[in-house]
Amino acid sequence: MTYAGGVATQLIEGRELAVWPAGQPVDRWIEPTVYVARFADAGAFQDRLRRTILDLAGRAQTGNQIDDGSIGSGKVYDVDKWGCPAASLIDARARFLFSIATKRREVVADLSWASIYRSGDYCMPHSHPRTTASVLYVVDLGDGGDPSNGQFCFADPRMAACCREQPGCMSTPCAPELAPGTMLLFPGQAVHFVTVYRGARPRITMSWNLNHAALGGEAIPYAVNRL
Repeated sequence: MTYAGGVATQLIEGRELAVWPAGQPVDRWIEPTVYVARFADAGAFQDRLRRTILDLAGRAQTGNQIDDGSIGSGKVYDVDKWGCPAASLIDARARFLFSIATKRREVVADLSWASIYRSGDYCMPHSHPRTTASVLYVVDLGDGGDPSNGQFCFADPRMAACCREQPGCMSTPCAPELAPGTMLLFPGQAVHFVTVYRGARPRITMSWNLNHAALGGEAIPYAVNRL
């Protein structure tokens, strides 16, 4: 990471890309605690990012396999240790989005990882402990045009968007519109899940659990593929 004119940049294949592009918009989703940024320059590094993640995942067995899918997905942890300029850029963007949303400069990653969904993989409803806010970044949505195929959804009674029939009663899972290059920030306690993915091309996302200060103890002591 370098600085030009006070702006942090990352060199990727001979091109200097700003950590936070000038004029980059950050929108609120229908749920105001969810922030969305869509990066127009993602095409410059998405393929390299995808290849890096698949290469790291291929070095060791990942996930908890059951039947023809896995609980969760394949995982590769510690984004900041991958040694990939594109990953370093997205890591810096995730932290910057956290600063924008919380209006504080202090950012510490309790955990970061990539998720690789192959055909049959899914993620059960869950939330993230030890986390002020989580960030999701879409690398590759895989095969098919069906938005419900491997769809990321919220299912939380604290989100009005999920409680259309009665306040505080989760009746309708809600899915933000995602595409490669989209970054989503949401409260770590928000319950979310990913529907079953069916496709030959892996579905790949990156995630961060972020706080303002480091926490004691191990974020995920049972994890494999820690770098």
